[in-house]
Amino acid sequence: MEKRHIGYVIKSLNRRLDQALSNIPALREDEGLTGIQAWALHYLFRNADRDVFQRDVEAEFRIRRSTATELLKAMERGGLIRRVPVDYDARLKKIVLTDYAQDIRKQVGEQIRRSEEKMTEGFSQEELDRFFSFVDRMRRNLEQSGDLRG
Repeated sequence: MEKRHIGYVIKSLNRRLDQALSNIPALREDEGLTGIQAWALHYLFRNADRDVFQRDVEAEFRIRRSTATELLKAMERGGLIRRVPVDYDARLKKIVLTDYAQDIRKQVGEQIRRSEEKMTEGFSQEELDRFFSFVDRMRRNLEQSGDLRG
């Protein structure tokens, strides 16, 4: 029996998920809008009741500062967000959703909901809990190894 590689399977699943997110009408109409931007928008929508900064995006997606900077710059160029200085610290800029982002909010949320529903079809809550436990442990293993930075 051929050995299966976890990294390959996860990458393949990620590609499928990106394809599913590409079915959002706003993504199809705006080729500059990417799947990771849709996830970032979803995160910003869920946290609309508080100030969100670049460091929050870095932590949420476990990405480097430079990666987050490029992601947010692209979202700003695409008219999805604005970065606005806060009164209490001139160095900080909170991320604010634009009217355009608000217009596609429902589309993004609905497609993510449908994708999650389809992916988890037939799984019990116990199985999903175990899955997340395994994934969290794999991520911690990689973070602790020092071989891979993420």
